[in-house]
Amino acid sequence: MRIGRMNEILKEIPEQYLDREFSTRDIANAMGANATTINNFITTLKSLDFVSGRRRFRFTEPGVRYALLIRSGEARAREVLGEQLSKIEYFDVIKHMLQQTGKLSIFEIGEEMVRRYNKKWRNPLTLKAYGAAIASILGFTGFGHYRGGILRLDEETEEMESPVPYLSVEKMVKILEILFPVGGKIHELARVLGTNERRMSQELACCRALGFVRHSRRGFYELTAEGREIACCVDVLRRRRFKEHLRSSGYKKLIERLYSENGKITLVRLGEILAEEYNREWSAVTKRTYAKKFLNWLKYSGMVIKVQGGYKLRE
Repeated sequence: MRIGRMNEILKEIPEQYLDREFSTRDIANAMGANATTINNFITTLKSLDFVSGRRRFRFTEPGVRYALLIRSGEARAREVLGEQLSKIEYFDVIKHMLQQTGKLSIFEIGEEMVRRYNKKWRNPLTLKAYGAAIASILGFTGFGHYRGGILRLDEETEEMESPVPYLSVEKMVKILEILFPVGGKIHELARVLGTNERRMSQELACCRALGFVRHSRRGFYELTAEGREIACCVDVLRRRRFKEHLRSSGYKKLIERLYSENGKITLVRLGEILAEEYNREWSAVTKRTYAKKFLNWLKYSGMVIKVQGGYKLRE
């Protein structure tokens, strides 16, 4: 679990659980939260030595201090967390790598955990989730700057890289319609849509990259003026507006690459292009998954026509 979500839950936990044993169910019931979310929350706390136990848990002394400090201000809480990280080997490993390379992607962090600690993670979303959690924790404590899937030693001022296409346009429109008009919290949005919060975060990142959503504060998302328009307009206008935003977004590099090749677009070739542009070594299944999503965007916006054996970009 990323540090922002962990901190949100810590702030909401009733204080009586800070000095007594509890189970996952106790916390989930007390907060009206999903049991899977609380399981991930407790796993994250255990990895930081903020709680101990197996079926029943108890906050450690540093865990109690952090939980109390995070409610009153982040500065002193960061100091406590920084002290904990200095005692945990795999954070030192990532710090050393970052000092050598200057920047690390969350995939690289996940892959290093697999290699060094003999983990069996293969799904790219799993690698991404663990990598993002570690990167967000290091960024929160001030060791590096985490943004857009990259942990950098020095702050980066350029715009974040557009995330991999994670969702269809139809799912995107559902998200915008639910957020209209006042926005909402990510865990509420995930519950309504029946989507895992980690995946929801990536889907929202795509909405942000297209200019439809902004992340106004921790865990809370709201529509931009463009997002409100997409959520409310009729289908014909929605398709036209989506095309305009797609062609002016960070994804225009992918579209320009397709135009430069001037050939037939197949899922296999599109998956290869995506892997090359994002510099990833994905499996054939992963390439196909992301290719289907990006092709969905192109089809919805009317930018491709069906031809024998694939698609072709309109002139």
